[in-house]
Amino acid sequence: MKNLAKFKVAVRTREYLVQAIFQMLFNDENKNDIIIQFKKEHSGKKVDFEYFGRSLAEIDASKDSLLKILHSDLGLKHSEVELVDKSILFFGINEIKNDELPKGVVIDECIRLSKKFSSPDSYKFINVYLDKFIKLEKS
Repeated sequence: MKNLAKFKVAVRTREYLVQAIFQMLFNDENKNDIIIQFKKEHSGKKVDFEYFGRSLAEIDASKDSLLKILHSDLGLKHSEVELVDKSILFFGINEIKNDELPKGVVIDECIRLSKKFSSPDSYKFINVYLDKFIKLEKS
């Protein structure tokens, strides 16, 4: 694994973001309540809450679009996607659409997140579908 020590804040923020997306999807919880909860629980840690809040709000606002991408554009069935993997894909697709980070960095980060939070082989699944999404975006 790459040395991510100099990116601690970004790494931690993305991990919390994926957890927040999972919580939002699992509980159908309000994004503002989740943001408040995470700020309260992690107030002593260095976290980019501006990025966290902005990204969570973008994902919340585009849930229907993200679901369409997963199920219609990428051909995934609801039963094929674990909720944690869906959370990581939502994060990754949102990052790719924002085009602030290089696509390779987004894929690497999503693979790292899947290795941390999901089943042992889910990183392969994440890699395939994010790559497929990038190819769809180019066409």
